[in-house]
Amino acid sequence: MRILHSMIRVNNLEESIKFYTEVLGMKILREKEYPEGKFSLAFLGYGKEAEDTVIAVSYTHLTLPTTP
Repeated sequence: MRILHSMIRVNNLEESIKFYTEVLGMKILREKEYPEGKFSLAFLGYGKEAEDTVIAVSYTHLTLPTTP
């Protein structure tokens, strides 16, 4: 048994992808938009998704309140 992926919810998908790819050297393995669910996913990792654990970065398109 192995961990397939771990999900991280983010406020800015583009900046998060930039961090994981440019700073940590991960590759974008796949991206998927879910317009009906109003969220987007990007799967990033160092190897093939079928063989290695990856990170699923999730962005919700709803506006969330911010704290001052």
